[in-house]
Amino acid sequence: MVRLGGLVCLPFRFIGSRGPRVLTSVVPATTNRSLSFIAAETMKPPVAKKVKHEMTLFDDVRIDNYYWLRDDSRTNPEVLSHISQENSYTDSVMSGTKKFEDEIYSEIRGRIKEDDVTAPKRKGQYYYYKRTLEGKEYAQHCRRLVPNNGAPPSVFDVMRDGPDAPPEHVILDENIKAQGHDYYSIGSQRTSKY
Repeated sequence: MVRLGGLVCLPFRFIGSRGPRVLTSVVPATTNRSLSFIAAETMKPPVAKKVKHEMTLFDDVRIDNYYWLRDDSRTNPEVLSHISQENSYTDSVMSGTKKFEDEIYSEIRGRIKEDDVTAPKRKGQYYYYKRTLEGKEYAQHCRRLVPNNGAPPSVFDVMRDGPDAPPEHVILDENIKAQGHDYYSIGSQRTSKY
């Protein structure tokens, strides 16, 4: 990296049809993009060591040189140290994009309708659906009694809501279950007939 007044000259390797060669990119020294390049030039990415590990299944031998990085318990200090180094490198390289990432995230969040209800699905004597609430991270799984229970299901079924509708029953509120946890996810859920 060479500074020329308000410009930064960054060499990079290019492999073209005539073979590998080193080219130079000239960018203004004040742009966020150049700061990311400068960080990438000054901080080298961590390189994981290779440790040969053979696995045999059905007489097929497979070699995985990075098997040592598998740490299902998340307690191996060597693996945790390597991941920490990778995260530090990523943060330094991507530091110039933080403001842009925040803008994109805000725009995506701004387009999401937080207070919403999925299309109800009739099963037996109930309509089942999910509800999301404004300011909450997780959904509520709900059901509502079908007013004319004897009628067969039809594509013209409409779940009524409002003061004249049957009361809503919250079967499962993920927001309550998620309290005290950093992350919560339901793998699958099925309601019994009763």
